[in-house]
Amino acid sequence: MPRPNALHCKIVEIRDTATLNLAKLILQNGQDFEIEDEGLLVPSDELLEADGLRLKEPIHWQLTVRDTGGDGNFLLEGHATTTAIVECRRCLTDVPTEIATEFYYPMIYRPGPAELKLLETNDEDDETIIFGKPQVDFAELITQLTALELPLAALCKEDCKGLSPEGVNLNEHPEAAKPIEEREPESPFAALKELKL
Repeated sequence: MPRPNALHCKIVEIRDTATLNLAKLILQNGQDFEIEDEGLLVPSDELLEADGLRLKEPIHWQLTVRDTGGDGNFLLEGHATTTAIVECRRCLTDVPTEIATEFYYPMIYRPGPAELKLLETNDEDDETIIFGKPQVDFAELITQLTALELPLAALCKEDCKGLSPEGVNLNEHPEAAKPIEEREPESPFAALKELKL
């Protein structure tokens, strides 16, 4: 249940950033306050390529940043969903795959040039977000966390027949599944039929 003094942005729009303006949150300094927003992210080609991610639709993200007691310490809570495209492990066709991720990160405000940086804070690989400007773009983080949810393998269907040794999709051409020795041998002179003298 959102707190009554939370700042809510209801418009969900498609954009290539996932930026929150945390200026009001920083100025509240320890008061019970949070900033929420949501949107549809179309990551840049550079981000998609870096994470090996192909998308069928934008990433729907929801973020909440709240103060955790002042001194520039905050908590990021987020959720992202999309449909990614993954290759079938047997026939290599594209398979739409639903992806969902939830995440929580402590955040520390240190005024400076860093827009957003992840730091490992202890031996358990916990990470903290350091940010130096009130305008924080979470697009790269959301894209990376979405890519981490990609399945290691996908199937277009449970009984996918895969590829023949020649690379033919057997779902579309089941006749190519016959062993090579059972197929009609092709005459070595077949190519000469087209030759005009």
